[in-house]
Amino acid sequence: MSQEKTNEKEWGTWMDNLIIEDTFKKENIPFYRYSKFQNVKWINANIFKATFKISQKTVALKNVYLNYNDEFALNNLINEIKRLRKLEIHDGILKFYGITKQENTNKYMIILEYVNGGSLRQFLKTNFQKLDWNIKLDLALQIANVLMFLHSNDIIHGSLNSENILIHNGMIKLNVFGLSKFISNSLSFFTNTRGPMQYTDSQYFELFSTIGKNKSSDIFSLGIILWEISSGKFLCEVEYLSNVDFLNSITKGKREMTIPETPHKYKELYADCWKHNKHNGNSRPDISQVVKNLSEIIISDTSVEFEISKSQPYNATDEIKSEKFKIKNDVTTEVNLFIRGLLEFLIDLFIRQYREIRPIMVKNYIREHKKNPVKIHNEMIRHPFYYWFTSLIGFFYQNGIGTVVDNQMAFKFFNLAANEINDTSFSNSSSLRKLYNINKEIGIISLANMYLDGRGVEYDAKKAFQIFYKFANKGSHIALNSLANCYDFGIGVERNKEKAFELYLKSAKKGIILAQYNVGLCYEYGKGTTKDETQGFQWYMKVALAGSIDAMFDVGCCYDHGIYVDKDEKESFKWIFKAAEKEHKVAQYNLGIIYQYSYRINNNLVKSFEWFKKGAENDGANSQCRLGSLFYEGRGTKKNIVNAIYWLNKAKKNGNMDANELLEEIISNMI
Repeated sequence: MSQEKTNEKEWGTWMDNLIIEDTFKKENIPFYRYSKFQNVKWINANIFKATFKISQKTVALKNVYLNYNDEFALNNLINEIKRLRKLEIHDGILKFYGITKQENTNKYMIILEYVNGGSLRQFLKTNFQKLDWNIKLDLALQIANVLMFLHSNDIIHGSLNSENILIHNGMIKLNVFGLSKFISNSLSFFTNTRGPMQYTDSQYFELFSTIGKNKSSDIFSLGIILWEISSGKFLCEVEYLSNVDFLNSITKGKREMTIPETPHKYKELYADCWKHNKHNGNSRPDISQVVKNLSEIIISDTSVEFEISKSQPYNATDEIKSEKFKIKNDVTTEVNLFIRGLLEFLIDLFIRQYREIRPIMVKNYIREHKKNPVKIHNEMIRHPFYYWFTSLIGFFYQNGIGTVVDNQMAFKFFNLAANEINDTSFSNSSSLRKLYNINKEIGIISLANMYLDGRGVEYDAKKAFQIFYKFANKGSHIALNSLANCYDFGIGVERNKEKAFELYLKSAKKGIILAQYNVGLCYEYGKGTTKDETQGFQWYMKVALAGSIDAMFDVGCCYDHGIYVDKDEKESFKWIFKAAEKEHKVAQYNLGIIYQYSYRINNNLVKSFEWFKKGAENDGANSQCRLGSLFYEGRGTKKNIVNAIYWLNKAKKNGNMDANELLEEIISNMI
């Protein structure tokens, strides 16, 4: 080849790379120079381990051969990245960080989260003899939870198997790259869309691929994975039939024999996942049912699987460090103390904060302690002494913390907590008496609230009133505030403002911050007492200083508008900022507005964006709409149409009409 032709080819390659990298830039896909990495080590085939020089973060690099002339491959990769960005909020999804290219080559690489445990298959091969059923069920539930997240976003995995399920520090990381229906040969490093034959829906073979993959196909593959977790075997290794016999076996829905000591309900579950669908309907459970059934297995089979009786005697110290309280399966004292601390934190929330803010604060508590909510939920429901914190388990189910929202399961656990009978053998342990009382009080209050909401049980205001009345008479100051609320609004009893004020005041004097806030409302509006706005504001201030987030925001609003107190913009900002820091989503929205428009703090769009993002992540519809608008306009952040549409859709689902109008504008401009 002549020098001229060589130079022409090099020039063409250089131009192609320039166009490709410019495309990444336009799509807001991070592109890093290869020189930014150090300690690049080959792992296998086309995967490398590397370290970012500046942050020292360990990442994985995967080869992808792109060519500008292969427009399909480039567009497909970009679409994969866009879709993955929407899924990255789930901790169980393998994260994407950007693109790089080896210097002086045409080899591009995607930068992914590094995992230290390899694939699920490798993990099971290496560790299976050490795994008890606690750990197996934990792995199964983690995988089911991630798949539920995909299905809830209408995404079909289509190639689920134990090779593309990865493990990092004992936690599941699902690789979702390459799930598009059509993938170019240029992207052959991605997971095969058809997947290994052993994991493929039998009906897919029976109909010779005339049906497409669907959610039910994923459930079929999940059944295979559940069997592998129970057995430590893999179908690709144990299959001894000829290809023809094997295909016939799959078509007829035949699968491997069950493994001894597998919990009966677990066997039933993966068998249900393999069921041959009828032509007029789906015989397999959906993913929500799979998650629920896994949770119930852990609960219902506890005494059998772990050979621990509920009537077993206890000998716990105030620190709960007794050997009797430790799980034989490596659930440590640290875990026990964390769960206990979380339960005590929850009862404090029942004293200080309104219901809407409690789930957010519990999630933050877990995050601040660097715990995984899925793991904590699993550890609680498999704990041999789970009945000591049944109200906390119910709270997790009620609010979808570490599991799917399931009001029936929440009701079940709240009911267990409410009806738990104290064992007199604990009379000498003040620590366990306190734990028992906290669990019971949360359970009873939550149970009554479920009757009021009609969630997990039929709506029954009278039943709720009776529960509050009975428990308040037994000395619960929290129930006393709830009872006052029933009289205040005529819930299950004839409305009586004077009686409500009397009970609010009584509960407030016992230190219930929520009741003190309600006393302030009574004074402000003259409910059951003489109207006194100054007195009302004093109660709000007292409650705000005691830690009520709603009161903090109200005090900020009072100073902002000069209501019941002299107008003071600095005091207003201080209190609204405090509430926003404590995750009050309306305060976060207001703070975003202040930073965006207020002259008093020098407009700061970046700060505005940050607070709208916090409010949006706390499911604040107004913040979601504002955040989508900023992404669309590229103000306070880089312009990103994908993120704009994502947050505007969230806002629309939460009832924000402005979001709907902006969405229509964006779509019309794209056509």
